Amino acid sequence: MSFDWAGLEQAVQDQLTGFVRRMRAEHPDDRLYAAAVHAFHAETGSVIAWPLVGVAGERAVASAAGDRCTPGELRWSPADWPWQLDPGPAEDAWAARLEEAATADGGRRWEPVHARYLRTVVKACRAARRELLAEDTVGREFLVVAMDEARELVPRTLTPAQVRRHFPELDAEYRETARLAALPVGRRTRELIALVEAPPGSAALGREQATALLRAVGADAVPQVVERLAHARVKWPWAKLRSLCETGPAEADAALDGLNSRWPAVRCHALLILEGVRLSRARRERFTAGLTRLCREDPDATVREVAAGVARRTGR
Repeated sequence: MSFDWAGLEQAVQDQLTGFVRRMRAEHPDDRLYAAAVHAFHAETGSVIAWPLVGVAGERAVASAAGDRCTPGELRWSPADWPWQLDPGPAEDAWAARLEEAATADGGRRWEPVHARYLRTVVKACRAARRELLAEDTVGREFLVVAMDEARELVPRTLTPAQVRRHFPELDAEYRETARLAALPVGRRTRELIALVEAPPGSAALGREQATALLRAVGADAVPQVVERLAHARVKWPWAKLRSLCETGPAEADAALDGLNSRWPAVRCHALLILEGVRLSRARRERFTAGLTRLCREDPDATVREVAAGVARRTGR
């Protein structure tokens, strides 16, 4: 199924430039410093919603901060900016066409279509900034940035110098990730295990990022994870991580079968394994059905609580 990617890019670009021009006209005394595409929402295999557009001015953000926080805390938090543009009928129609393209073949093309959608938003942000600069609507310090929840799109939208200046914590994270990637597997695994256990805020990489990198090491990480499991006071996170490092299709099927185990501990363990595993469409449907059943009907309160947490975190 063909899709008008150039048209989608132009639609995002026009929404950005139009809203910035409007805010410039309505607030001539404020210094606009950024526009952001944010509040991305997608559900694997189905929904791709149109994001929001926010514009930030120095005075407006300072006023929004008030006494509850500092303007610096809201500077790059577009959800808290006072000037927001919701999608209109035209944008909702684009989202519907995009979703149709992603799900036309039973969802098998959803991930590549979604990835291209994100790349298209990044291109639109760059083009919007060039257009606004060319017409002198904004100064050269003005940024247009795509800001997903994990901020993975930020460095794809901005230059390295802009990331270093405005998002130093992201720059430190990327540098640390590159350093770790260059290490031999054994040493990399040791350092990642240490980062998983480090207090929050004490290192460039947080626990979530370190866990994801440790999972990416795969089976080579298992011996050291098993050793840490043997000595850990709280064992279940390491048991889960071990399973994730070595989970393939066969193990995923075993975990899906575990959702029906007579033992509550096995049902909990299966839920935690499946939460972080990439599943085929058929396995994903089995997981969703089992998760729903355990949330609503499991006789064990702990299993229901774990299932509810997994459902909340995965958006199911």
